[in-house]
Amino acid sequence: MLRLVVILAALIQIAPLPPAYPRVGATKILDNPRVQVWNIAWLKGQPSPLHRHVYDLVGVYYEPGDRMIISPEGNKRPVSTKAGDIAFQRKGVTHIEEGISDSPLRAVFIEMKDDGPTGRTAAPSEEAPPMSGIGGKQLLDNDRVTVWAYAWGLGMDGPRHRHDRDTVVVWIQDRTPHAVWVPAGTVHSEEQTGVISEATIFELK
Repeated sequence: MLRLVVILAALIQIAPLPPAYPRVGATKILDNPRVQVWNIAWLKGQPSPLHRHVYDLVGVYYEPGDRMIISPEGNKRPVSTKAGDIAFQRKGVTHIEEGISDSPLRAVFIEMKDDGPTGRTAAPSEEAPPMSGIGGKQLLDNDRVTVWAYAWGLGMDGPRHRHDRDTVVVWIQDRTPHAVWVPAGTVHSEEQTGVISEATIFELK
């Protein structure tokens, strides 16, 4: 253990740490000026490099699993996570992560490139109600993001609504995650109608 601590300390002092992604088990599925979106699996026996998270991030776990989080000092913390849990983390976290369950924990994480909330919203509109007015379940709300669970019948139009903020819509189809970018000001009556029946909506602030 002492040897591991010495090695980790030396690495921190000698060279800048890599960002959390890309890495083994992580695939980028969306990238634009405001976000990077990653499909992540914490693979058993394949620890990440010691890394630093350079962006605030938010996401949803879509398959359950276990991982070990190792601090720069070598302290180990096992974590078990359920499918459907929402993640939010501020930038600057530094650690190693390793999957420890046979069936890997899987998630979609959204890295927010802005240093903080932008305050940008679409112009007020009476054309349709916002997400908060169509029966979605709010899962998280803070200074960076509001997260909603949104469900409707497969193949049916959802309620007509507007997106007041830039939004990432995430859904899982046949165990494969998908993400789309919905610009602020968009008004529509579906989120991928006919393809999915539920999604997680991330409204950026």
